[in-house]
Amino acid sequence: MNIKELKLVNFRNYEFFLQQFESNSIHCLYGKNAQGKTNLIESIYYLSHLRSFRTHQFKRLIRQGQETMSIQADVETRGRSCQIRVAAVDQKKHLYYFQNPIHKYSDFVGIVNAVLFCPDDLMLFNQSPRYRRHFVDMELIKLSKTYTMTMSHYQNLLHRRNAALKQDPPDRLLIETFTEPMIKDEVIIMKQRAAFIERWMQKVHEIYPFFSDREEIFDAKYRTFVKEIKDPESELKKIYEQSYEKDCRYRQTQYGVHKDDFLFLLNGEPLQETASQGQKRSCLLALKLGLAEIIHEQTGEYPILLLDDVFSELDDHRKRQLAECLPSEMQIFITTTEPVDPAWFAGRHVHTYEVEHGSLKEVHV
Repeated sequence: MNIKELKLVNFRNYEFFLQQFESNSIHCLYGKNAQGKTNLIESIYYLSHLRSFRTHQFKRLIRQGQETMSIQADVETRGRSCQIRVAAVDQKKHLYYFQNPIHKYSDFVGIVNAVLFCPDDLMLFNQSPRYRRHFVDMELIKLSKTYTMTMSHYQNLLHRRNAALKQDPPDRLLIETFTEPMIKDEVIIMKQRAAFIERWMQKVHEIYPFFSDREEIFDAKYRTFVKEIKDPESELKKIYEQSYEKDCRYRQTQYGVHKDDFLFLLNGEPLQETASQGQKRSCLLALKLGLAEIIHEQTGEYPILLLDDVFSELDDHRKRQLAECLPSEMQIFITTTEPVDPAWFAGRHVHTYEVEHGSLKEVHV
């Protein structure tokens, strides 16, 4: 997958931006802080996820003093070209595929598949379970339409069940009409989450040794409220029967996949409690590259890799190790404050751009 051309209008500090990029190449964006390097990465990420990794406020993406904004890309995917666009009018999102409106977010997410590394991603290890669930769910949504539809259906049922629990008095028969289909959805969600984590860790175990000079084992475990995931339906029914009084007391569903978590371990111990910042950074890089390998296996093409400020805390040895891990059939965007030595990338096409005041200029290093 490749971004062939990127066009921005009133996005962040870019009044107008139009740039073509080479397929399966490395594009290094360097410059001082607050010049617009990360904004370019953010625009590609937004096309992939329909959200920013820097803000929850959509209006902050619109250039100051303006009321409209658009991000448009010509995308090369599976041997075909397509054009997609996100436009903002009156702070509302409008989605387009070949100029045709798309009304469902789920039909847009995944057209561009991008994997991001940024320093704030280190919060994955010490934030709340909700943060980790969202991270895993977003990746599964891009990979599986079944997961997307099932999760949407489950969330709708959960909302209606919680509303029924708030009635005074609660109607048990009504609550059970929501509980039964919820259980069927949860079986699918748990199995897909468990299979994804297992597959993800297989890739990570192959990649992580590149970033560690010691014999370390980095792993992740799926933590759910059901002990037996292979045949959970009967156990789920028992849990909801036993928790009914508690649910009514708190007027909220106390158990469900909406409270699952993912535990990251280094040498069998919780990573957030034992790992150094350098080890966490290495683990995160392994996770992102492992994710890219899963996407490649499932879709037949690599995602676009976005590396924001990835080299800032790596020594030259680890920088070279990272460069060696990058697949040759992948389009990669890297932001740095200094130019990167093209020799690190073993003869691959490397384009270097200086970013200054929202403009891009290709330079030869």
